[in-house]
Amino acid sequence: MNKIKECVNDISKKYGSSEPKTICENMGIIILSFDLPERVNGFSMEKKGRWFIVLNNMLDDDRKRFTTAHELGHIVMHGHTNSINLSCNTYFCISKYEREADMFAAYLLLKAEYESCEECESLTIQQAFKIAHIPEEKADELFF
Repeated sequence: MNKIKECVNDISKKYGSSEPKTICENMGIIILSFDLPERVNGFSMEKKGRWFIVLNNMLDDDRKRFTTAHELGHIVMHGHTNSINLSCNTYFCISKYEREADMFAAYLLLKAEYESCEECESLTIQQAFKIAHIPEEKADELFF
């Protein structure tokens, strides 16, 4: 958990923002939207040295923002791994990577919302997630 917080703090400081889209722009990551199967929120991929985040057109703006942050987490923390290859050709459980990317996204979005918030310490996790537009189910999955 501390590793993820440090990663979020480092990337926010390096790129002068905690907003996922701004960080992606500064890193040269291209964000695209396409019609994807309903169960797919998005994915990231590297092609010829460029990173892409592909989002599902059907997502609302909050879910797109969370998915962008989640995929950015994969790029920053797991860019050296090929999770599709791992899940298809090995017995390695990639759910650890998914949880880490969710944690990265949650911390990044909370940091974007609360960088100057003085009263955020009095909020519950659910209240903080709601204000930061993080999907409600993530509070339960990540912190309970």
